[in-house]
Amino acid sequence: MRIPSKLERESKGLEPKSKYYIVPEGDKTEIQYFCGVRDNSEELNINLLIDIIPIENDDDEHGQSHPKKKMENFNEDLNNGKFTFDNEIDKVCFVIDRDPQNFSETQLDQFIQNCKGYGYEVYLSNPTFELFLIMHNDEILKLNRTEMLENRKISKKKRFLEFKLSEIFGCSKTHLDFTKFKPNIKKAIKNEKNFCEDLQRLKTELGSNVGLLLDSIIEK
Repeated sequence: MRIPSKLERESKGLEPKSKYYIVPEGDKTEIQYFCGVRDNSEELNINLLIDIIPIENDDDEHGQSHPKKKMENFNEDLNNGKFTFDNEIDKVCFVIDRDPQNFSETQLDQFIQNCKGYGYEVYLSNPTFELFLIMHNDEILKLNRTEMLENRKISKKKRFLEFKLSEIFGCSKTHLDFTKFKPNIKKAIKNEKNFCEDLQRLKTELGSNVGLLLDSIIEK
């Protein structure tokens, strides 16, 4: 079915839908979460004029998780006509981790600057997206903040936050059960306020601003 253009919509008095492209750093955890948001948009009271579009990796992109590479791939797809983007009504939202082991502060600054240049938005969790997921439970307020920020390995396969995610919600970051997070999204938005939400300060401070994205699309 052909989708009417913005001009056609305006001429008919129709309000155009905004596309929110969610471009995650990883190809598992964040994608599963935002696909859950998309698939439950009515129940979650997402604004009816917003389409949530999580961008999953193509077959040849798996393993290319660095934000710089993700931006290059997205821009290439945009230039090739795979996506359409109207900077007046659409948004491109990069959901990334601070991950200082793989992403220096200089690289992060440059990435944020490049996003601003393209009109894209950055939603950052320090140290990882698992922090925001744990915010869906008030247990986050009891955890040691130094341990969360350091996020050290506590086993061969898991770091502190991934272990706590599994302990609290009974699921792993690779097999996320969205039903365990869906009822508590507003709680996560509220709990996030107890941590850093400022993008610049998130480079060094514990927190996330993903809740700000969700709060902006949920009808009050």
